[in-house]
Amino acid sequence: MNYRTVNRLFTLATFAMPPVVGSATSVAWHGGALWCVFEVLSGRRRLSPDTAMRWVSLLMLVYVLSNVVAFLVNEPSLEMTYKLLPLATFLLFPFSYSIWTIAKKEEIAQAALVGAAIASFGGLVFALVQYKYLGLRAEGGAGNALVFADVVCLAGLTCLAGALIFDSKRSFALLVAFAAAFGAVMLSGSRSVWGVMIVLTLAQFFIFRTRVLTLLRGHILVLVGIAIVVVVLTSGLIVSRFEALWSNMDKLTEAGDYNTSVGLRVALWKTGAQLFAESPIFGHGMQNSSTLIKELLQRDFGLEVGFTHFHNGFLTIFVEAGIVAGCAIIAMFALISVIAVRSLANREDPLARLGGALLLMLAVVYAGGGSVNLIFGHDILDTVFMVFLIVGLFLAQGSSRLSETELSG
Repeated sequence: MNYRTVNRLFTLATFAMPPVVGSATSVAWHGGALWCVFEVLSGRRRLSPDTAMRWVSLLMLVYVLSNVVAFLVNEPSLEMTYKLLPLATFLLFPFSYSIWTIAKKEEIAQAALVGAAIASFGGLVFALVQYKYLGLRAEGGAGNALVFADVVCLAGLTCLAGALIFDSKRSFALLVAFAAAFGAVMLSGSRSVWGVMIVLTLAQFFIFRTRVLTLLRGHILVLVGIAIVVVVLTSGLIVSRFEALWSNMDKLTEAGDYNTSVGLRVALWKTGAQLFAESPIFGHGMQNSSTLIKELLQRDFGLEVGFTHFHNGFLTIFVEAGIVAGCAIIAMFALISVIAVRSLANREDPLARLGGALLLMLAVVYAGGGSVNLIFGHDILDTVFMVFLIVGLFLAQGSSRLSETELSG
């Protein structure tokens, strides 16, 4: 098969897999990215000239180098070098992007939408089985309720964007897929993702408001019926999760009890702020986070628990790698957001608008939701970030390299 076909199928697979098969998505993307490295370094293909890709790659490189420096200046040891392995994902980005763009934008967009619909329906099936029959918070194939909520949220919002941007026979099916993803997210019990998904849904309704009434007019009764079913299925979980939230807040404010979901987050944030103040330039190194968290939580709050991060992605980066790494990631999200807004304003190119929507939801889900949870450091989250970033940038303002590849044979 040629790259045009491979990239279309690869897009479909990587958009469809995350909520259903979890880490297999990471294996697939990393395997493909390593092949892309070979293609570029062997001289068979060249790196993409796209300016946005190169700026994002530079910021990722700064993030990686800052983490390596932090590792080296904070009592490094050979047995802890495995902690640096997740950073390789960021180094693979420009190579994967360069080969992925040997494709037609229209085909990549359609493959992404079909894959997102599969992910949405598959996520709901997993969620229903796990919640109704196993008595669990839905975690799909990700093995983690929060990670599952993030990836199925992105899939559902992609379907919504496709339905609102493109005037096609698939629009209603994409709306139903969005509803399925929304239900799966609710069944995950991840309160922060509930909020993010609702905000992004309303944002899309506003951005594409001229299309909303036209699209909903013929299907309003069916969609209302689906909404009622989702509410009925999830009402008990919603109530219990918010009751737990209020209870946790009461215990923290009235009794100073940090041994709850909310209390632990507050304790982690206080600990992280203290650690960043101690070493703002070089951080404490990725290898020391777990040990420091365990020691300080026990010393300052009397909590004998362990965590690998501070339940705030930005704070985790600042503590582990210092201010340079943190600023690089903030700059990257700012750049992604600017590209998203500019692309969404392009009313003449629906593909650019879809790319902008992908980048906007990526920035909000990771930067917004990650402010109370995790941004990077989980293989599925890191992989899905790369997949959405590559396809989003390509559709928003990237250049297809299909013609030059065909000319070179």
